[in-house]
Amino acid sequence: MPGPLMPKINEIFWSAQGEGLNSGVSSIFIRMAGCSLRCPYCDTSGAWLGGRDMSPAKIEAAVDLLQVAYPGARLVISGGEPLEQDLKELAKVLRRKHYFVAVETNGLHFQDLPFDWWTVSPKDAAAYRVHPRLWARISEIKLLVTPALDMTVLKKIRGRSPAPIILQPEHHDRDRFRRTFAFFRACSLQGIADVRLGLQLHRVYRIS
Repeated sequence: MPGPLMPKINEIFWSAQGEGLNSGVSSIFIRMAGCSLRCPYCDTSGAWLGGRDMSPAKIEAAVDLLQVAYPGARLVISGGEPLEQDLKELAKVLRRKHYFVAVETNGLHFQDLPFDWWTVSPKDAAAYRVHPRLWARISEIKLLVTPALDMTVLKKIRGRSPAPIILQPEHHDRDRFRRTFAFFRACSLQGIADVRLGLQLHRVYRIS
């Protein structure tokens, strides 16, 4: 019988969390390889293909080494799209060390995993769909402000979850800050609860 498939990893590294409510927090990123969406504005398109097979034990060892250098750093499982891979064994290994573990997902897939923080970033390429079982887990919602994002989409998302919604500028859009602030202002004028402006701190500081 073949053994279980090993997670396919793009890279494991330390940096500051650049986005969302945990911006600026010391973090160890486990970037999974592979994503089926292929959004044209993706800033991690290098993780779409390739990657290397790593057992959960080897991932744990890499994380432990970075924890020695950067004690207390949180773990962030990102991608690519991490929930396109089976993360049950990896989650089990990381949890037994009592690490704080966050996951960043586009919301299309669901796994019943014991993560501490769920960041869901619905995408226009998937018509902003979110797996029904994810709504109860969401810690924060990140929305990239592209021309496809309108108030109808935002109100529908707000109707499904009370989690804070962070509006992110789209890096390749030359008009990104004006567009994002204008959308934020429209949300505020309409009294939509807990919609916030976001940034990508890693771009401000020019780090990974």
